[in-house]
Amino acid sequence: MSWLFDDVFEHRDEAQAVLDRVRKARSELKIRYERIDEFTWVERGRKSETSNTTMMTENTVTRQEAEQAIAIYRTAKTAKQESEAQMAAAERIIERFGRMHIDEFADGRLVLDSGTLAVRAGTAKPVKDGRSLGAAARSELAARLPSAYVRLSCDFAGLYGCRDKLVRQLLASRGIEIVREDKFVVL
Repeated sequence: MSWLFDDVFEHRDEAQAVLDRVRKARSELKIRYERIDEFTWVERGRKSETSNTTMMTENTVTRQEAEQAIAIYRTAKTAKQESEAQMAAAERIIERFGRMHIDEFADGRLVLDSGTLAVRAGTAKPVKDGRSLGAAARSELAARLPSAYVRLSCDFAGLYGCRDKLVRQLLASRGIEIVREDKFVVL
């Protein structure tokens, strides 16, 4: 799906209005606005004439740069959410069309004017009465199935904060460390 012509300009006008409000509110500060590309503007101090490459490679980040990055992130996140909503609506339509015309598929594919639909096998999961089985029901099922169909797996999130001395010794003896890669998010 694509945006209507008027909708694109409406979003552009909204973004331009926000930029104008920010410029007006920050006009007293000693900053200038530099255009990076068609959609991105960056605030720079009037005294600082650093290039784009040196700004990104510096180890220190100023509060002003963080504020600018947050503003860019939020704008991009909003656009991404709108695009993902459109993609989800398109996927629902494609799914319905594919199910209605499944008999027209040849070798798992259906050629249309704007693209080709292909059947992709999803992951297998146990379902009972239309609902996925919970952890306890899955464990019970695994206990009853032949061993060839059951595999063991670790709960690494549980191991991360584990205080059990035996578990910590076992991991240390094998040189294994459970780590977590935390990230900062903008709320």
